[in-house]
Amino acid sequence: MIEPELLAQVEDYLERYCFDKCWLEYREKLGKPVNLRRLVIAENVIGQFESDTGRTPETDKALADFVKSLQESGLFSTSLGDAPPPITDAERAKTLETHRNYFANYLFALMEQKNLSEADLAAKARVDVALFDKLRNEKSYTPSERTIWALALAMGLDFDAANNLMSRAPYANPLHYCLAANVMEEVLIAFFLDKGVYDLTLADEILTHYGFETLEVREDFTARPATKSFHDAGLIDRIDLYIEKNFHDMPAANRGLKYSYSVAPLGEPAESLKTFEVIVRALKDKIGIAGTHFSDCLYKLIKQKNLTDVEVYKRAHLDRRIFSKIRNEKGYMPSKKTVLAIVFAMKLDFKAANTLLARAGYALSEGRKEDVIAAYFIDNQIYDLFLINEVLDYYDCPIIGD
Repeated sequence: MIEPELLAQVEDYLERYCFDKCWLEYREKLGKPVNLRRLVIAENVIGQFESDTGRTPETDKALADFVKSLQESGLFSTSLGDAPPPITDAERAKTLETHRNYFANYLFALMEQKNLSEADLAAKARVDVALFDKLRNEKSYTPSERTIWALALAMGLDFDAANNLMSRAPYANPLHYCLAANVMEEVLIAFFLDKGVYDLTLADEILTHYGFETLEVREDFTARPATKSFHDAGLIDRIDLYIEKNFHDMPAANRGLKYSYSVAPLGEPAESLKTFEVIVRALKDKIGIAGTHFSDCLYKLIKQKNLTDVEVYKRAHLDRRIFSKIRNEKGYMPSKKTVLAIVFAMKLDFKAANTLLARAGYALSEGRKEDVIAAYFIDNQIYDLFLINEVLDYYDCPIIGD
């Protein structure tokens, strides 16, 4: 049974740091609504609201609207504690040298500092000791978040060290990741780390009290996926690193606001150009202004590169009928993979590639792994279409071309 004194401390911590809707609704049902003015996140905002007018019903409403906007916003999240330091290029290089992922490197270093053996930590965190073999041998593997929380508590990590460990996980937003104030479950974990209470059984009781699952780990460490090989392991290592830095595909709905950043295109122009280009093209067509079609942009680039249609579609391994459609049907829009094949055939730089893609209503997006891989090749001026398709196949992504 949870001691009333501990539960009171947890509730006080939640009232100070948590603005998850389920927490606010929970308090409403108890008839004890959260005093929004106690929220640490709102302190500066309150000061701005009250600097001239003092406390009024309008400032209270503005504060409530502010909290609501934080909950509903898909653009950012608010984290507990400071952001972990960014991963440096030197640390990334060390990752490649040791053939472990960055999370595993950091975890094993912490275990050494704490003088913990794998068997000891496995017992304390209630995980299968096979977890450590998996981390050591499969550099792409990262445990679930709940497993990482259990490991952090079992190692007795302070708040900053735990956040640093979690920030190394590949599914974390590399730009800014900490335990989030807009996810009640994570505020509860933060409480235990912040207060230095490292009792997993007690943590489970608190989580269960508020309707969350325990930290019991149910990962299957026996099933090992078939490993793929590639003839150029160094290239795959470099692409892995590029993907780690640029690929963000976590759906917003999975983790509350923490992962609710919008998926941005890689480079310019912006994704919104898809709609913008279509509208502008339609308007200019209507009043007879030329030069807005995909075909106009393509043939301008062909001329600049001193190429012919035949050279381009042969290098792109495209059917000549596609080029016939592009030239003769002004409204024709090729598929994205066709445009990318043309990009590689013409050896376009990043800016020209994105311009051509935008004319067809596309952009290279950091939310699609195949786009990030294509961006790597363009960034590094590697225009071997056979090679990129081999790499795309290696990553189980659709290949480029007709």
